[in-house]
Amino acid sequence: MGFLKLAGRFCCQFGRSTFLLLLSSCLVSAQSKSYDGDWWELRTAAEQEGFILGYGDCYADPAGQRIRMLLDDADIRIAVSTYYQGHQKFRTRPVAQVLKDIWAGHISVHDAKRSAAREGWRERHGYFDGLWWKGSNPTEQLGFVEGYTTCHNRELRKAKPLEFQPANYVQLISAWYTPAGDESVVAHHQAEKIADVLLRFSEHAGSASR
Repeated sequence: MGFLKLAGRFCCQFGRSTFLLLLSSCLVSAQSKSYDGDWWELRTAAEQEGFILGYGDCYADPAGQRIRMLLDDADIRIAVSTYYQGHQKFRTRPVAQVLKDIWAGHISVHDAKRSAAREGWRERHGYFDGLWWKGSNPTEQLGFVEGYTTCHNRELRKAKPLEFQPANYVQLISAWYTPAGDESVVAHHQAEKIADVLLRFSEHAGSASR
């Protein structure tokens, strides 16, 4: 179900004014939460790895200059935890900064390998589509959205901000990837990258708020 159909369903059930009130309640900036060491320590491994994947999906560049170190997701997660455990006075440092230092090679990680030409995380959206989304658990999905929206709002300063609360995006994305219709409709929705679905909702939210 697309965002406009979802909006239509809410409008029919609750009325347009109520739907706009619900929409406005979603529009709490994703930047309002502090994703730092204190936040990280309270998260599950699934949410932490989801955050890493979401931030990396947004942050990676085609030239492979931003994410230079080849590491498993679990190794990155452990490296972030180890950093905060060993640097208590930097617990308020954003997770994003720690991740970027790891990817750049500024923080040493066991078994990390510097990527050669044409290696590394180069394609920004890779396999993060409907198939990945449906194969992940809700906690990992939440982490992915938290990571992606954090990167989008921090790194892409000229882009329209992603302003929904992450949990609301998770609900909308899940609805997008389970549309009503025949197999071709389902396949079309599942092939769309998560990042593009997020931007789709952002555009519709901007239209709805005007």
